[in-house]
Amino acid sequence: MNGVISIQKRRAVSQIIGTMMILAVTVAGAVFLSNLMSNEFFAVDQNPVAEARIDSIRLTSYDTRDSVKLTDVPDLNNTFNQMLCTKGVSGGCIITVADNLPINGGTEFIVLQIRNMNLDSVFIHNILINNVGHTWDEFAVGDLVLTNNIGIGGNYPRAGTFSIIPVENDAPIKQLATNEIPGDGEVRLVIKLSGGIPQDIGMWSSLRVLVNFGGSQPAEFIILSGDAKW
Repeated sequence: MNGVISIQKRRAVSQIIGTMMILAVTVAGAVFLSNLMSNEFFAVDQNPVAEARIDSIRLTSYDTRDSVKLTDVPDLNNTFNQMLCTKGVSGGCIITVADNLPINGGTEFIVLQIRNMNLDSVFIHNILINNVGHTWDEFAVGDLVLTNNIGIGGNYPRAGTFSIIPVENDAPIKQLATNEIPGDGEVRLVIKLSGGIPQDIGMWSSLRVLVNFGGSQPAEFIILSGDAKW
């Protein structure tokens, strides 16, 4: 009888130990999965590529003067007539071919200098000036040549487009072959105003500028025509 009781006690102890081991394995597995999921979510939240913030694109300077040598770039000239010419509907603007240089009856230029405050690259897809789109001119690469009207080679951006040049004025000024702005990089955007802007822009008018760089919303700036900020 004593032997039978002893065997039953050992069996009870074994069942308790087995149950405790199963619980321990279950708890350890739950802790492991919890840590794994927490680390994954943390990594997503900390990933700077996931979403570029609107305020990560900064307008550091601009030149919208109706003048010559915008941002000290040789031959980057507007025709002095107290207007930024786009349609030729005002008395001072005569537009013959929008893609021509301003002196030859083309639309005029403005220059924006922007800085990418992200750690990663962004791509400037388009720029809206007073709600009219201006796209990157993939043919306006290499030397920025402003002494003759545009040719097939794209020696400066066409009307309604922009090219990208370095901040430095090293001659000859090279238009970049990509619309990519590296992390913590700064460039100038040479924008030839679109003939689709319905009216010539008088001096000291507000210009609404939207820069689409691939974020959920474009970066927005309000600047003045006829003005320059450094």
